[in-house]
Amino acid sequence: MEQTHEILVVDDDPDIRDALKLILEKAGYGVKTCRNGKEALAALKMKRPSAMLLDIMMSTDTEGFDLAFELKNSPEFETLPIILLTSFLEKVRDDGPDRFQHILGESWPAKWMFEKPVDPQKLLAKLSEILGTGTP
Repeated sequence: MEQTHEILVVDDDPDIRDALKLILEKAGYGVKTCRNGKEALAALKMKRPSAMLLDIMMSTDTEGFDLAFELKNSPEFETLPIILLTSFLEKVRDDGPDRFQHILGESWPAKWMFEKPVDPQKLLAKLSEILGTGTP
């Protein structure tokens, strides 16, 4: 697969960022990484990625409020595929993904969630499905 799709990975854990970057690059995706919501918002304004992998906590800290607001309210990000990464799968199972996707009392625009540590095969299959790239 050619590097036609770029994925933005946002996580404050450098080990997770590096692991996801390696997995995605090996599958042929271009990857941009950010360590917080502030960096992610700056990256989004420079170039819109094909999809975003976002640690849910990166949108709830003080540096992430602006990111959460932009993703929710900017028309340019309305169709951006966002996969939330979470360590709180039990909460997701109990409440259901739709209910869990509320930040600051507002509905979150993400449609997919993955538990950390992420299963690489499932993640790549989901990205392939979302981006219509076929099985990597």
